[in-house]
Amino acid sequence: MNEWKKNCLSDIAEVTMGQSPKSIYYNKESKGIPFLQGNRTFGMKMPIFDTYTTHITKLAKAGDIIMSVRAPVGEVNITPSDVCLGRGVCSLRMKNNNQEFLYYMMKYYAPKLIKKQSGTVFGSINKNDINNLEIEIPENSNIQKKIAQYLSIIDEKIDLNNKINNNLVA
Repeated sequence: MNEWKKNCLSDIAEVTMGQSPKSIYYNKESKGIPFLQGNRTFGMKMPIFDTYTTHITKLAKAGDIIMSVRAPVGEVNITPSDVCLGRGVCSLRMKNNNQEFLYYMMKYYAPKLIKKQSGTVFGSINKNDINNLEIEIPENSNIQKKIAQYLSIIDEKIDLNNKINNNLVA
């Protein structure tokens, strides 16, 4: 049962577009929950947080995939905790809960979204662009998990090698 199926992203995942709270609710003192306006603090796989908000507009749950939807479009990370989403990001939650697979799948399909961006100075994509993204995935969720597991092992090795290299340079 290694059947692969074509879908629109909306068939397999829920998309939540960000909406920024007013700046009066922002702080750097860790009051409230982490706030992401864009991909400025994205890491290799997870963001770091330097801005917080006491007013939640749109929420991404821990483990959700977050993706930049404004200049630059298509960068993805995984939320380590609940976060408030600003205008420059959206969250994705796979309906079968294979978040790790969704993360790698979105890394693969990001170039297709980048081609859809509009705007003369700062490119952006909208919810329809994301929902209508054509994808092809294995129907079997165990195959999805296996793919994600292998890719995660490779990412862990890359991360370890980067740490070793940084240690040698220091």
